[in-house]
Amino acid sequence: MKSGFARTGELIRLILRLDRIKLSLWLIGVCFLIVITPISLRAVTSTEAETQGVTPEVVLAQQAVLVGNSGASVALQGPPDALDTFGGRYAFEIGAFTFAIIGLMNVLLIGRHTRAEEESGRAELVRAASVGPWSSIAAVGIVAVAANLLIALVTTVVFSADGLDPGRSFLFGAALGLCGMVFAAVALIWVQVFEYGRAATGASLAVIAVAFALRAVGDVQENGLSYFSPIGWSQAINPFGDTVFWPLAVLLAAIAAAFGVAIMLVLRRDVGAGLIDQRPGPAAAAPSLLSAFGLAWRLQRTTLAWWCIGIAFMSATYGSVLSEIESFVEEMESMRDVLEQMGMSGDAIRDGFLTLILSMIALIAGAGVIQSMLRPRGEELAGRAEPVLAGHVSRTRWLGAHLLLSIVAAPVFMVIAGLSVVAADGAITGRMTDVGGVLGAALARTPALWAVAGVGVLLYGLAKEYTLGVWLAFAVTTFVFLFGELVRLPDMALNVSPLRHVTHLPGGDQGATAIVVLTAIGLATFAGGMVMFTRRDVG
Repeated sequence: MKSGFARTGELIRLILRLDRIKLSLWLIGVCFLIVITPISLRAVTSTEAETQGVTPEVVLAQQAVLVGNSGASVALQGPPDALDTFGGRYAFEIGAFTFAIIGLMNVLLIGRHTRAEEESGRAELVRAASVGPWSSIAAVGIVAVAANLLIALVTTVVFSADGLDPGRSFLFGAALGLCGMVFAAVALIWVQVFEYGRAATGASLAVIAVAFALRAVGDVQENGLSYFSPIGWSQAINPFGDTVFWPLAVLLAAIAAAFGVAIMLVLRRDVGAGLIDQRPGPAAAAPSLLSAFGLAWRLQRTTLAWWCIGIAFMSATYGSVLSEIESFVEEMESMRDVLEQMGMSGDAIRDGFLTLILSMIALIAGAGVIQSMLRPRGEELAGRAEPVLAGHVSRTRWLGAHLLLSIVAAPVFMVIAGLSVVAADGAITGRMTDVGGVLGAALARTPALWAVAGVGVLLYGLAKEYTLGVWLAFAVTTFVFLFGELVRLPDMALNVSPLRHVTHLPGGDQGATAIVVLTAIGLATFAGGMVMFTRRDVG
């Protein structure tokens, strides 16, 4: 009898060969965030120290008082531990968002090399050879471990080079890597449960969203909810302050348990099937499937529904801490005096945080719009587009139906975000914020999403092989928006991000020029991509 893990090494090399570009880009992006944090923070504190005539450590201590008492910052970044040290501030700035990004990287890695391989039929061909029943899950697990270990090592090297203690630096890197491995192990379970990759990935992403929300609410309200979140466990280690080690044991136990469950489930199902049986379809197709739009809606509705749920959940989480902004200003008399001298009131701070929330959610919603836009590419790669286009459905109608869903998804996502923020804030405070103003601010960001997605449509029109370049445009937009000011990019570079032009505050006026220009860019790129698609080969 062949070993259960036979030929695992060969499968590892195959995964690395197939994923050499995608995984490399993910690792480069995550490592870049880790590298840029010490560089940018050192530059900012040094400049401020020269202005005040003090040391950077004094500036760091001043900022620690303000940042550590802000419920908004805690909700976005994590617990305010050791903020008066450079190590603690680095960990805070890297924050919970990066933990979630690493989790996303692991979820997508697992999905690509498990359920996606089974859907395409390649997994069955591989298992027909002398490959053990657990080899595929072990191979992708080992690749995930290696990727997360690389992140831990890069963190150690970067922070140690900055002058921090190597042991504490590695401990923080280990927290990042172990958190990613928890989500990878959870994804391995979901891919055994569901028959289709979209459902498995959606369930895994829901786990990340819930973990982020529990951590945010738990850290702000200090009610212990953080201890039910892998992100909360990782940040509770507090490597640059009063370090605790029990979260490491919890993380390792969770990883081992999840991997063990996944391995056991592999043998309980057939290749290509899931533990949950799919319902039999209707005897006759619905009349809506006779149209190109009906088919596009049938293919995309589940994915779009998951995005709506995730955006609503995350928006509600942020909305629930809005009240903390006002209480922070009221309780900090010195801060209130400073704000009054700057001509700002508590309401202005609240609106500013609302603007930040909506912009962050717009970035996330942009990923959902891009995923919707990429659906035609997936249909073409799978060979399902060609039979449809061989009939009476024209290329323009087929692609236009999918792109119409992408266009509509952007404002729908942002309306859901605005309503969720307002509803959550109202539930906490007992009073409703200006609903119209928040919705207007949310919708003002829609043209920016169209502009970024339009890049992908143009690339798809040129050739399906180029389409994934839209993620590079998305990454540039995200980096410029989040870190452009911090690293002091010139205005020309900052203006590359469409979100920079639609930073509409609730209750304020958004210039119509930016909205009109971005809308025109989006529509032009969508139309241009469709024209080019009609002139190239399909398949």
